[in-house]
Order: sequence, then C-alpha cells, then structure tokens
Amino acid sequence: MSGEAVSGDTTVGGPAEPRVLVVEDEEAIAEGLALNLGLKGYRVDIAHDGRRGYEQAASGGYDLIVLDVRLPEMDGFEVCRRLRAENVFTPILVLTARSQPDDVVYGLKVGADDYVVKPFDLAELLARSEVLLRRRAWSRGGAAGGAGEAGGETAARRFEFGDFWVDFDTFEAQTLDGVREMSRKEIAVMELFASRPGEVISRRELLAEVWELPHHPNTRVVDNVIVALRKRFEENSWRPRHIRTVRGVGYRFVP
Repeated sequence: MSGEAVSGDTTVGGPAEPRVLVVEDEEAIAEGLALNLGLKGYRVDIAHDGRRGYEQAASGGYDLIVLDVRLPEMDGFEVCRRLRAENVFTPILVLTARSQPDDVVYGLKVGADDYVVKPFDLAELLARSEVLLRRRAWSRGGAAGGAGEAGGETAARRFEFGDFWVDFDTFEAQTLDGVREMSRKEIAVMELFASRPGEVISRRELLAEVWELPHHPNTRVVDNVIVALRKRFEENSWRPRHIRTVRGVGYRFVP
C-alpha cells in the first residue's frame, strides 16, 4: 500500500473537493477505497466503527458517505437511519455483503441512496460514487443559483400545488409543518409526479426511475416514500387529495 493510504481521520487527495467519508472496519478495504477515491481528486476521511462514523457524518461537511453495513459499535443501517432522522441528507452509498432483496430494500428504506454488494467491483463503486457526487454538485449549484438566459436571473425550479410548493433545486418544500428539507428520494418522486400530473405511475416505474432498480422484486420502498410524502402534504392521509393510490397498480398525482 502506497504512503498515500490513510487511517483514522487523515485526509488524502489534497485540498480538492468533494469530501468523502468512508466508514469501514476492515482496514485494508478502507485504505484501498481511500487511496482510489483520493486518486480521483477527492478528500477522504476514514472512520473504523459505526459510532465514530455517525459522529463524523453528523458533523457535516461531506459530499458523500461510503458506509459499510457490518460495523462494530453501530451497524451501517442504524448510522443511516439516525442521520436521516436528523435531516442529514448527504448521499450514502452502502457496502453490504448481504445480497438478499430484503436487506437491499431495508437499506433504501432507512435512507441510503445506492448500494454495492461485497465483494464489489472497484470500477462500479467509483462510477456509482461519481453519479451520487454529480447529483450532489447539481443540487448545490441549483441552490446557489445559476445565471438564467435573460438578465442573469436565477431559473428557479419550484413546483406549486394546492397550498404547497416544492423547490427541486434547494430540496426544500412548503409542507403541513412549514418549510422543510426533503430527502433526495422524496424530491425525485415529486419531480416525476410534477412532470406527469394526472397520469397513473406504477410502483415498478417509480422503482426504475427513482431508485434505478427496474428489476428489483420488492416495491415496498416506494410505498414507504409515498407514506412520508403524504405526511408532508396531505391533511388526511387516508383520503389523500394529491397523492392518490390506484389499487393494484401504483399512484396518480393530482395537483
């Protein structure tokens, strides 16, 4: 292993952004990931147990978290769940040796953005990391505001319906509880709904478009996000006005 490898909270890759946190208890894997991510120009920190990883991630400042599931002190699912509960929406790429569909669904349910199954292909992991970082950079660029085509004005992407609005650039929304930050999956589902008002969108299509899992056998993760959205936007979740269930098929969004 090159002298560029890291341990503890050491940083590799120089001053370049973005910042990546690797939470992995197997030292060889952690250092290998840090080295290769560093070679891509990222600044990388390592945490070797779940509790330390949670503390570092919760402190903020990261653009991506690469999170193993089987960790001492606190498992990766619990780390992910706690971060999302505290409105930390840094993209999370889960590393798991468990390839059972229910484990994958559970990881997505607690807030992971993507997953790679061990033993993983390094090129695939780096590619998935780049996708998540690109989305992160895009969302931040939108939040900061870009020059519009006329007069340098910001081209905001805000969708309004009923008494609510969703800002696809800032990831904020006017909800029943006031203005709140939304998760990436919530935003992605709402963006798909907004692009196809009144249409029936199947659970399978939502799984393919939002989670990029077109052939996954379990669609429960879709229903979990719908439940979360109804809590934000529906006065009566049992008789929803905007996000309606089409029995046996999927959902229809009515602005």
